[in-house]
Amino acid sequence: MSTLPLAASPEDLRRAVWANLATAVGENGLRFLLSLVLARLLAPAELGLYALGMAVYGVAQLLRDAGLSVYLQREPVLTAERFSAVLGLGLASTGLSTLGLLALAEPLAAGFGQGALAPVLQVLALLLPVSAFGSVMAALHLRTLAAGAIARVSLIGLAVQAGVSVWACRQGAGALGLAWAQVAAALACGAVCARLRPPGLRWRPGLRGAGEVGRYAAGAWLPTALQQLHQLLPDLLLGRLGGAHALGLFSRAQATVNLLQMVAARSLAFGVLPVLSQRQAQGQALLPAWRQATALLTGVGWPLLALTVAYREPLVVGLYGEPWRDCAAAVPALALMAALALATQQLAPALAALGHPAQAAAPLALMLVARVVGVGLGWDGGVVSFAAALAAASVLALPLQASLAGRHLGAGPRDALAALGGSALAALAVVLVPWTLAPLAWLAALRASRHPLLAELLQAGRRFMTSRK
Repeated sequence: MSTLPLAASPEDLRRAVWANLATAVGENGLRFLLSLVLARLLAPAELGLYALGMAVYGVAQLLRDAGLSVYLQREPVLTAERFSAVLGLGLASTGLSTLGLLALAEPLAAGFGQGALAPVLQVLALLLPVSAFGSVMAALHLRTLAAGAIARVSLIGLAVQAGVSVWACRQGAGALGLAWAQVAAALACGAVCARLRPPGLRWRPGLRGAGEVGRYAAGAWLPTALQQLHQLLPDLLLGRLGGAHALGLFSRAQATVNLLQMVAARSLAFGVLPVLSQRQAQGQALLPAWRQATALLTGVGWPLLALTVAYREPLVVGLYGEPWRDCAAAVPALALMAALALATQQLAPALAALGHPAQAAAPLALMLVARVVGVGLGWDGGVVSFAAALAAASVLALPLQASLAGRHLGAGPRDALAALGGSALAALAVVLVPWTLAPLAWLAALRASRHPLLAELLQAGRRFMTSRK
């Protein structure tokens, strides 16, 4: 008997996506303001040290999760026994990863040549058990498309993190203060989540049925882990090769690229895995949903990335000041990498919904190897060549990703053109006009290409007008 069914009707998803979009705009705006404040309170080396610590923590978090979050989002019939097994396996993986990070904090700091990294990692090790409950709750909320609950938890955590971060930095705590702010935020989120637990679930860890849960979670863990490592590798590589200062500079260029398109990517990708899993369970083809989701993502993200590239120097100088102008040269390569990521973002959840999560590991493994080799061969010590090596790795993986989409989803060149053609036209349109006319050019391109995003916008507008009456 299912204790928590998948909730993924088209109308449920549409409401959740727009609610999540509204939240994401506010949340990312606040995060951005916090980053500006911290950039003026801390030197690049301190921000780089914190980024390196969070990258190492991200690896430990992968081991803690062990694919269980994907299982909770995807499993069509989440019985009490299966949920208990998830909790039991999660308890074991959390204990092992916490002890491992505590034990390795000093050796890792020595390996990176950053002695101040050790106390940061020791504090972040405490974050692993603190955040474990919140991770389970986040997966359950995503499973049921509970956008309101997700927004409430996220905003409260952000408020606590911001307050503790600014106070700690003013006291001179530096990167260590930012690490403690993460722990405080996780505690606040856990307290809120405790009041938002879905009814009908018994929170009793056990190992009965753990073999079945573990087998699926292990298959789902590999591509998820590779995806996370793919995101963390730049910080780990640059932190080791260039030091904390270089990492601080690179992070500003990356933040500039992420600034505009992150909200769209996060919101329009909301709830994709449970939606595709339900379609698969009902025997429906995934190709139309994959094509639609990819078009929506790129229809918003690609034009925003194009504007970021076109106005990169004013953006960098206006946000961070004249000393950061050199970061702008790395923006085009990072924007290309982000654009390719948006175009292929739906492949992994589609494969997971089909029951083949491990298939998504191949292109990620290829990109990881290509990144390491590219940096080793082409890096000249600057952030521009480093960003170019990362972008080249993403281009190299495209044929393999297209092959997987064709084999498992039946996606061919016509499907790719249908999903991406209108988005490419919109991206071109916004940079051919003055920035003040970019929104009109974007809408005109969507209309000319009959982009599915236009229908979503019109429907959202009608819903808004109806709610006002």
